[in-house]
Amino acid sequence: MPTPPPYRQVPLSRIGSWLAHGWSTFRRTQAASMAYAGIFAAIGAALLAGVAMLDILPMAFPLAGGFMLVGPAILSGFFNAARLQAEGRHVRLGDFFGGFRHNPPALWVLSVVCMFLFLIWLTDAAIVYSLYFGTVPVLSALEFFAGFGSGARWLSFLLFSSITGAVLAFMIFAVSAFAVPLIVRRRLELAKAVSASVRAVFGNFGVMLAWGCVLTIGIAGSILLFIPLLTVALPVLAYASEQAYRDICA
Repeated sequence: MPTPPPYRQVPLSRIGSWLAHGWSTFRRTQAASMAYAGIFAAIGAALLAGVAMLDILPMAFPLAGGFMLVGPAILSGFFNAARLQAEGRHVRLGDFFGGFRHNPPALWVLSVVCMFLFLIWLTDAAIVYSLYFGTVPVLSALEFFAGFGSGARWLSFLLFSSITGAVLAFMIFAVSAFAVPLIVRRRLELAKAVSASVRAVFGNFGVMLAWGCVLTIGIAGSILLFIPLLTVALPVLAYASEQAYRDICA
């Protein structure tokens, strides 16, 4: 059976090179990458529209932050595109979905677990929301953006839900940061891939903590500020994550 590779320690400055690689790969696969990412941008837009229509707009923050938890379910498409591009082949939209056809069962198990944790994330956020705002919608989109209607409650809600969710988010990040490429590229068993990912993350704790913040700001910021930006941010960060794997674990 394949064995996990030893991880390497990298300096904080490598984050810049990861982003540069992600941008250059995105530029060479721009049309297909944006089309693939556009699917998830459309899903995100529909979810945001839902919370706005229900007048529970503060829930948009945990919803956007929780998007990171479902990342492993879509990364194999980007990794397949990056492999084809590195081989000098033209990348098409179908190549992203082609990456899923050859996924080992371990990756599907990891994706299901992450989806389940995403539901836990939203459930916890909804419980906290009910403690702050009750069960009756009281904060419309207009009141939310104007900063009144509920006083400073939405700021307190944001701070408390962020703190409670940060631990869960980092746990999932440590488990999945390198587990996905280790499963896809090296065909490791799930337990071995997860163990290797956790060791690599904690072996580069400061760098990976900073990288996790970059991912969160890039993805959640795109969703909250202008969701079409996700069609650029998602591919760039996915390709950058693939380069991070190469630097640390490949």
